[in-house]
Amino acid sequence: MSESSGANKGGKPYVGVIFKCCRIYSRIYLNRAGTAFVGWCPRCGAKMELKISPHGSKSRFFMAD
Repeated sequence: MSESSGANKGGKPYVGVIFKCCRIYSRIYLNRAGTAFVGWCPRCGAKMELKISPHGSKSRFFMAD
């Protein structure tokens, strides 16, 4: 788990995202390969993928266009 992500009780890493398309907040979770955080807008289904950088990020919240 990177230090920029949260984890729920099950221990699955996530980051928070505001989907601007529908003005809604959701969490997106780490993919099985551990290479990116992937999720979809809960209203319209727009996909969001945040690739993990070797340098990381201190941010736990992002905005999807």
